[in-house]
Amino acid sequence: MKIMRSVVVGLSIGIFLSALSLAQTPFDGKGVSAVNADDSMKGWKPVCILPNCNPGGSGLPTHTSQTTGHARPSKDGRSMKVSLTGPSYTNALWTHIAGRDDQATSFSMSLWIYPTNKASLAGSFEYDLFDFSSSTGTEFMWGSQCNQVNHLWQVFDQLHGHWINTKVRCSLAANRWHHVRWDVHRVAGDTNRCSGMPCMYYDTLTVDRTVYPVNAKYPAGHLPGGWSSAVGFQVQIDIGTTKSDVTVDEYLDTADFSAM
Repeated sequence: MKIMRSVVVGLSIGIFLSALSLAQTPFDGKGVSAVNADDSMKGWKPVCILPNCNPGGSGLPTHTSQTTGHARPSKDGRSMKVSLTGPSYTNALWTHIAGRDDQATSFSMSLWIYPTNKASLAGSFEYDLFDFSSSTGTEFMWGSQCNQVNHLWQVFDQLHGHWINTKVRCSLAANRWHHVRWDVHRVAGDTNRCSGMPCMYYDTLTVDRTVYPVNAKYPAGHLPGGWSSAVGFQVQIDIGTTKSDVTVDEYLDTADFSAM
């Protein structure tokens, strides 16, 4: 996956922000939150796939879908299913825009994920948090992925476009629920502490009740011209090496995000 495409929100983000529900707008005058974002399509962008949108990879998908209201499997009776069909190295990205807040410095994402029986065909499962700040011209993209080739969780260096291995082992068994939570932050007033750019701090990763102190920092990137402020999260499926088209499905449930 290459996050240089980020979430492709620049051209139409204003339309999506105006349509957000009350649960996705700033609360108490401080911060933005999205609770059970998987329960509806509100705030979700159209899937990002080649050739019209670039989520990385090289394959062209033959089918994608994003549906809600699945009773099984589910944690609360209403899960979301995302699905990708295609050849080797085909990627699909689904992005949720929770709102906008250029003042937020602490971010968290918590969701339950359920890879299905074809999960082993995915090269990686990706879960990102983002903060696009038009006031500073900065793109904070806390990218993370469970790399199913080297079996490590990786985080993203946005400025240089590199995936960096953590020491956290990655094993998302198929046909069972896994809980994934990220807590990250940036520092208010930081403009150049990481390679001349603001730092993105990866604090803790929680997987299935085990908390891993990641304690890593990498530089943010430059916000593309014309993009508006936004905060939110995204999930991505990357198909690995296959001999023919395959379908990889993933269910999401109780997907929550906050920016404070």
